[in-house]
Amino acid sequence: MTAQTGRATHSHVALYAALVNAVVIFFLSLYPFTGWAYSGRPFFEFLSYPLPFYFRFFDNAANVLIYIPYGFSLALLLLPRWHSFLLAIFVASLTSIGVEFLQEFLPMRVASNLDVLCNLAGACLGATLAVSPLFRRQWHHLKQWRRRHFADHSAVDYGLLLLGLWFITQLNPAMPLFGVVAYPQGLPQPYVSPLDNPRLFLFLVEAGGAMANMLAACLFMTSLLQQKVDRFKSILLLLAGIWFCKMLAAGVLLKPFALFQWINPHLVTGLTAGFLLLWFFAGRSRLVQTITAILALLLAQFAATLWPLSEVQSDFLSLFRWPYGHLLNMSALLDFLSDLWPAAALVCLLLSCYQQLNPSQIKQ
Repeated sequence: MTAQTGRATHSHVALYAALVNAVVIFFLSLYPFTGWAYSGRPFFEFLSYPLPFYFRFFDNAANVLIYIPYGFSLALLLLPRWHSFLLAIFVASLTSIGVEFLQEFLPMRVASNLDVLCNLAGACLGATLAVSPLFRRQWHHLKQWRRRHFADHSAVDYGLLLLGLWFITQLNPAMPLFGVVAYPQGLPQPYVSPLDNPRLFLFLVEAGGAMANMLAACLFMTSLLQQKVDRFKSILLLLAGIWFCKMLAAGVLLKPFALFQWINPHLVTGLTAGFLLLWFFAGRSRLVQTITAILALLLAQFAATLWPLSEVQSDFLSLFRWPYGHLLNMSALLDFLSDLWPAAALVCLLLSCYQQLNPSQIKQ
């Protein structure tokens, strides 16, 4: 891959990261997208409200934090650096003002100039980090690390971005580890089983889904690696990392009695089978891993469609100790990203297959 191709790929990854951030921002700001109505007040009146207007520490802190990666990714789009910084601030300003303007038409939302200022503070912080000399030095070391350990394909860059997004989707502690299903309260509930033994059917669906999810996620990561020696270490790091994220999210969000409620024999059996299969396929070629990850991803989605028990949103929210409104937004966002991730991962894996089968058309 030439230097010019590398810069183009880096720019594309930064652009896609910025787009993902924008989608998250609009989703969190406008969910549940219902009740649209014009209040009759002048447009953009919120910009002249006396400060502070509608101050809530959690909301304002979230408004700062969510714009840090947005400003960071926007500031990586252009050279020279100060052009990128100005672009990041300009686009973040338009995004923030546009979101607050749309919130004027939602009765459950409050348009606020303080939110705009918090958003710009986060974008400035992210953009400053991106253009700082310290980051440039760290970015150089990061690129060297990426070249040493990962394959030299653009699909790998997109895969690393999607891997980070996958970790975000796992921050819902009510969803089992690598599980495609979660038990609602009050089981069992009536359902029609395609097998004579309904307990066996539930076991096959839940254990098979957990096995396929684990296999798909881990092989998605190992198929990006260049050296075989890195694969088994990366599997252990990913499993330890996702366990830590689950436990951290559970400790912060869930009530104490619900910390380990998602653990059951079906899930443990599926994860054990998935780990054994993973250890076998991790020793195969990158192409075999990529194809296996595609099949496992499709199997996991198929298992999710077979799950016969409906979720009850109020039951799940009762496990948490956060305010209802914040939980509803967070849960909706994670569900949205969880639904989006398999399709994006499938496209990335197919692109990786193409680049592995046609290396002469990728390298220049």
